[in-house]
Amino acid sequence: MRLVYIANANSIHTRRWVQPFVQRGDEVHLLSYMQVQRPWPEVDLVDLTHLPGPPKGKLYSWAWWLRGYLQKNRPDILHAHQVTIAGWLGALSGFHPYVISAWGSDLLVSPERSQREKWKIQFALRRCDSLTAPSPLLCSAARRLGMPEQRIHLIPWGVETDVFSPDLQDRTKTRLQFGIGQDERVIFCPRGLKSIYNHDITIRAVAAIASAIENVVLCFLDFNADPSYKSHLQEVIAEEGLEKIVKWLPAQPDARAMARLYRMADVVVSIPSSEGYGFSVYEALACGIPALITDLPIFRDVLQDGKHVLKTPVRNVSATANALQRLLTDYRLRKHLYENSRAVVRDMSVARRIQLSSALYSKLADSR
Repeated sequence: MRLVYIANANSIHTRRWVQPFVQRGDEVHLLSYMQVQRPWPEVDLVDLTHLPGPPKGKLYSWAWWLRGYLQKNRPDILHAHQVTIAGWLGALSGFHPYVISAWGSDLLVSPERSQREKWKIQFALRRCDSLTAPSPLLCSAARRLGMPEQRIHLIPWGVETDVFSPDLQDRTKTRLQFGIGQDERVIFCPRGLKSIYNHDITIRAVAAIASAIENVVLCFLDFNADPSYKSHLQEVIAEEGLEKIVKWLPAQPDARAMARLYRMADVVVSIPSSEGYGFSVYEALACGIPALITDLPIFRDVLQDGKHVLKTPVRNVSATANALQRLLTDYRLRKHLYENSRAVVRDMSVARRIQLSSALYSKLADSR
């Protein structure tokens, strides 16, 4: 098939969705609405930020260019990843068959920001032929925004359990690579540097326990950064006097590289204010690493507090600090969480996601 995606080319989630279709031999075109930071030779990659046009209203100039691009290339499917920006752009192109994939905050948070934002999201949803969502929570959010039930498809992202798995030898090698001692206690935050992920709460929680627990190292993944929020985090780190224990790890090129970072950690922290699926949480659990997460609706039917993970209320420093201290010092708890959480992720499979999305593509292409 000839597939055209509109997505952030720098996102590892984009690569995880697209790469299987490249590997099976589909002709893949990727239009990135974010400036491309690294090459992707297997796909026909277009950096939309390099197109000429006025800074204001660039979405409309991109849409005008996109219409000509689609008329020339005539893909079997146009697929936008995230309802905001990519979804709007695809909707403005007027092309069909058109699929949008919701990722989380695009349906859970963005519609609440303003009536105008909500209208733009509903505009995109009305003009797509199908919406894929990775969780029942997001399916419900789409229905509340007016998306017809028959056009909503539950397609979980899945976890590459052959990639994300425990490996003690790799844990040791990765720590050596990043200059982290084998006796240090690593807290790893794998989420992008945006305010929704509450890295500032993690910093203050670590500061609260740093004097009681020796050899703590706090690792942030420096990718998809909001410059103003990263600057704020650096101020908080300085305020708490944690400059010596914070490490900024570079963006990773693929899933295998990400798995290595999970394995080197003692605890993974993922405490956003909103969540659409929880990719990072399930990947950490598949690698055998205990996770501290926020108590959000998306997890309540799947992950139990004290059985699979530890949970903390949103933006609660003291509760986050207490949970971190338990995870770093209670070996029996860590073992208990490991044994139970591995059972949850064992049956999750990327192959199932590829099967469902391929079937959707074929159905839409045949009905064009």
